[in-house]
Amino acid sequence: MSRVSEDEVLLLWRALRAFRSGKRPACGARGHPARSGCPMHDRCPRWGGQPDDWLASLEETAEQTERRRAGWPCSRLLELLGPDLTRIGS
Repeated sequence: MSRVSEDEVLLLWRALRAFRSGKRPACGARGHPARSGCPMHDRCPRWGGQPDDWLASLEETAEQTERRRAGWPCSRLLELLGPDLTRIGS
């Protein structure tokens, strides 16, 4: 089990947010054959039928966007990351 500092948790949180954000998020599959750098891509409803996040967020209310994004595995991971996290592992 590894100990982590608040700074390390913040850096991980920022990296995860940046990885999944924007008009063309890095977690989306690219290339031929299509591959994603995200280990949770296959289990993410974002890529399995949900509307494009960027376009949907322009038309939805903030509550609708938040509810839709809450189903993404990375959203659940972001919820776990916080300043009180001091250990990674079991």
